[in-house]
Amino acid sequence: MTAPPHDAPGRYVEVRDTRLRVDERGPADAPPLLYIHGGPGQGCFDFMAWQGDRLAKDLRVIGVDQRGALFSGPLPNDEAITEDGLVDDFEALREALGIERWTILGHSFGARPALRYATRHPSAVSSAIFDCPPWDHSYGLPAMLELTVPMLEELGQTEAADRARAMIAARPTPNADVWRQRFEIVNALGDRRNALYLKEPGRYGDPPYPSESLPDEMQARSARHSQTVTASDGFAESLLPLLAEVRQPALLIRGSTDPAASWPEVDRFRADVPHGRVEIFEDSGHFPQLEEPERYAEVVRDFVR
Repeated sequence: MTAPPHDAPGRYVEVRDTRLRVDERGPADAPPLLYIHGGPGQGCFDFMAWQGDRLAKDLRVIGVDQRGALFSGPLPNDEAITEDGLVDDFEALREALGIERWTILGHSFGARPALRYATRHPSAVSSAIFDCPPWDHSYGLPAMLELTVPMLEELGQTEAADRARAMIAARPTPNADVWRQRFEIVNALGDRRNALYLKEPGRYGDPPYPSESLPDEMQARSARHSQTVTASDGFAESLLPLLAEVRQPALLIRGSTDPAASWPEVDRFRADVPHGRVEIFEDSGHFPQLEEPERYAEVVRDFVR
């Protein structure tokens, strides 16, 4: 095991023919918590900057850059990533770290492989936290686009606003091409893009995400990770049917203005997960971990304990 560059705390762990960068904090004998990042491709850098030391007061926090993302080993040109493949990586990492069972915390896209993991490996997952989960893009995609339309019109981006309206009306299956179009529409917001994800974007600096200051090489790795994940068949699949298979205690966290986790998905969680609990963060959008950091850490620590 070797150390990554000086600006990426942690070490490398070899699993399934790749190197994963692991940022581990907290007492070795504390309850273990695996953080599964979103994006796809965001990496764990931001979460560990915001929450790593807070949660490490009581927990063994394990942040990991997924296969090909940020500081983990780059993807070969012909390698594809699937959500099930990410689950295999997490399970191999658990075995490499010698952990019997752990709590998993999946944010945004990361809540999708987290749900797959909880249901595929119930004996390895003691409990699960789903933070702003987009389990069915047919709900979240049009909801996000509806939020962008007035913002685009205010900026004079009428062509992008028209494209958003057309996509909302068509309700297409969210394949790789649809996701690329969504990305282009949202990026037409420019600096206003953060207003989609943060309830009060001006409070957190410019840029609000520490990972945005990382080298271009790291950003390119994450972009490649995102492209191959969104092109995989499983990315478009609705995971809502899996909720009825969750047997562990489970917590759903949602910011009140989150554009990704729709209210119908929250209601489905409430109805189908027998040991489920929902926490709404009223002063947050898509990143309660940043926007309400102290309450977030308290809720997560209490749930895991």
